[in-house]
This record gives sequence, C-alpha cells and structure tokens, in this order.
Amino acid sequence: MFDGSKKKESLEDRELKLKVATSVVLLEAATADSHFSTEEQDKIFEILKSRFQMNAESVKELIDKSEQERQSSTDLWYFTNLINENLNNEEKYNLMEQVWEVIYSDGTLDKFENYIAHKLLNMLNLDHSKFIELKMKVRSETETETA
Repeated sequence: MFDGSKKKESLEDRELKLKVATSVVLLEAATADSHFSTEEQDKIFEILKSRFQMNAESVKELIDKSEQERQSSTDLWYFTNLINENLNNEEKYNLMEQVWEVIYSDGTLDKFENYIAHKLLNMLNLDHSKFIELKMKVRSETETETA
C-alpha cells in the first residue's frame, strides 16, 4: 500500500514539473522581446487553462511557480529536457504551435522572439520544415483574426 501512494506522489510530482516546464517555455517566448504584453499574458493563461484543464486560480499558481523556477534557473535546458522525456513528437509540435500563438498574440514577431523559437526548435529536437509550417499557420490565423 505504501508503494502505491509513493508512486502516485511521484507521478503527481512529474506532472507538476511538466506543467511548470511547459509554462516556462511559453513565458520565455512571451518575454524574449523584453515586453510581456497583456495579449501574451492572456494567451498563456488561456493555453495553460485549456492544456491542463485547470481553473483560473490553479493557472495563476502555476504561472507564479513557473516564474520562480525561471528566475532560479540558469537556462532552458532543464525545462526542455523534461519536455523531451515526457512528450512525444506530436505533443511537442502542439506545444511549439502554442509558442507561436503566444509570440504572435500581440501582432508582432520580434527578432528576439524568432531567436527563442529557433532555440526551442533545436532544444526540442523538432523538424525545421514542420516548425516553419506551424509558424506560417499561426501567423496566417493571427492575420485573419486581426483583419
């Protein structure tokens, strides 16, 4: 009986770490240009709420925890490594699409945002052509929404 609860706790810990890693990646994309717009904040909130089926209070707590983890971390490797260990390629492409949604949510693509997206492409071991396809898809959807 004790082993079962220990495994369950370990699974919950892993799930929390993955949620934090996902949140950190989205926050990195949003703040790469040193401007964290309201649109970017709202988009991250919406993505996390939907992706993890969380209520508003839980999403706020996750973002707060992720900000703390981000501040104490030296780089993105820890977070992208967790993602690589726990998500399959389809799930990672879904996350990359969400990164593009965050980046384009304020209507602009800054050179620093583009840099962080390419850094994530490499760190998440994604295919470049699929990466560009997702970028174009999100950009097109964003242009349609704002037109």
